[in-house]
Amino acid sequence: MTSETYTPPATRQTFAGSGHAPTLSFGGILKSERIKLTSLRSIRITLLVTLLASVGLSLLSAWAMKTTFTYDGMDPSSLPADALQSYLLTVSTLASPFLALIFGVLGVFVISSEYSSGMILSSLAAVPRRSPMFFGKAIVLAVIAAVTALVLVVLGLVIGLLFIPAAGAELFSYPVLTGALGAVVYLVCIALLGFGFAAALRSTAGGISLVAGIVFVLPIGLQFLMMTGWEWVPTVGSFLPMSLGSTLALGDVSTNTDPTYLVGMLAIALWAVVPMALGLLVLKTRDAK
Repeated sequence: MTSETYTPPATRQTFAGSGHAPTLSFGGILKSERIKLTSLRSIRITLLVTLLASVGLSLLSAWAMKTTFTYDGMDPSSLPADALQSYLLTVSTLASPFLALIFGVLGVFVISSEYSSGMILSSLAAVPRRSPMFFGKAIVLAVIAAVTALVLVVLGLVIGLLFIPAAGAELFSYPVLTGALGAVVYLVCIALLGFGFAAALRSTAGGISLVAGIVFVLPIGLQFLMMTGWEWVPTVGSFLPMSLGSTLALGDVSTNTDPTYLVGMLAIALWAVVPMALGLLVLKTRDAK
């Protein structure tokens, strides 16, 4: 037996100058991004605040609606199907337009934290091709946001059933299911919107400010423009993220809403895709420093 230390074949080939250096698979990129994101204190705090805020709003809305039914002399257990569906959607998805900012902040933190800490240089050293790293972060963010949003909606439904158990008969009705799906898709897209803008701006403060401006400030500005009587103002306002979130949370019901449920889905997806495309362009064309 010789004293030579054993070197794996792949390693020997690499040091031999074969040019076939081991590369990180996309699955490995996803795993590394998951570890990085779940280990960030800011991400954990954001998720905790989201959970507490959502549960609080669901409890408040469920109590308020049941109290209103009782005050009006209505027996909650004998409400018609559409009223029970509306009750469940209100309790489980009412918080989604208000939680949009928190999900947007979550998306901002995912990539801006690397620029503020300088870790982006290490990330790009490990994954020199920037597109896989970008999409790896986006996919992990989307999964975390989707799971979080789904948990919040389910908790809202459970809270609703605790206050009015008779609503359980409409739990799996089409309007309730599509409303729950709409709320989840909306929050995921807002998180990706924040991610895209933060990748383009490379700034936590800038990303949060832009998300807050689009989600909350812009609708207020359009409210003032309503006084002008211009016909295009209500149309533009209905396609802003907050309005789309309210539309999607209503579910795919047979009402004359404008935009419709499916159009709203496409519109909120565009609100996520455009900033992400801008963020990817900046990442690929500018130096990381």
